[in-house]
Amino acid sequence: MDKSLADLSESERWRLMVDAAKAGLAAQGYSLARVPGRGMSNVWNVTKDGETRMASIRTTRDRYIAFPPLEGGAKWKTLDDVELVAVATVDSKDAPEKVEVYLFPADDVRQRFNASYAARAKDGQSIKDNFGMWVGLDHDDRGIAASVGTGILEHYKPIGVYAITDLLAEHPQAEANEKEPGQAADEIPVLPTLSTIAEVMAWARNRVAQIAGVRAEAVKLDLKVEY
Repeated sequence: MDKSLADLSESERWRLMVDAAKAGLAAQGYSLARVPGRGMSNVWNVTKDGETRMASIRTTRDRYIAFPPLEGGAKWKTLDDVELVAVATVDSKDAPEKVEVYLFPADDVRQRFNASYAARAKDGQSIKDNFGMWVGLDHDDRGIAASVGTGILEHYKPIGVYAITDLLAEHPQAEANEKEPGQAADEIPVLPTLSTIAEVMAWARNRVAQIAGVRAEAVKLDLKVEY
């Protein structure tokens, strides 16, 4: 039986999608070198035609991407440091068959995150510094605060589309198990910093509220631990 993304570990899925992003960039003529000392931000120097720029690679399996706001939304962690944002996303969050790779100017991504932050703040939603704020790649037509800033995919074509079965066939198990700094940060940017159950629950409540487009106070979560 052929493997699917669901059969892989979290680190294997992350590695596969990052490799797809790197393949997409390489197909466009970019050479890549990891920026040292960036911790979990997954930032690369990408060079094409003699010009080198900094790019953030993001992966997503629900077609949302996140960056953490800083200073009350005046700045964005990682996003403010780069000129390009490369995103590897599944074609469908429910039944993925392909990984699509996009390359966005960081200025466009930043404008969308600024607009989304402003809309959510105006709506009374709680947005914490250094916690990932999520914006949908697809257009959200609900007309709520969470809809603002979505739909960037309507303006860009993918730079690469890869069948997941092909990626799995080319993806050595040994490499997949080599954990690089930042693999969790791309899909769930804040989880590595959470150390208590209360922090995890607060993050989950905010994440659900952002997707649903409601205030965090409207989300009620129950936790049950069984021994």
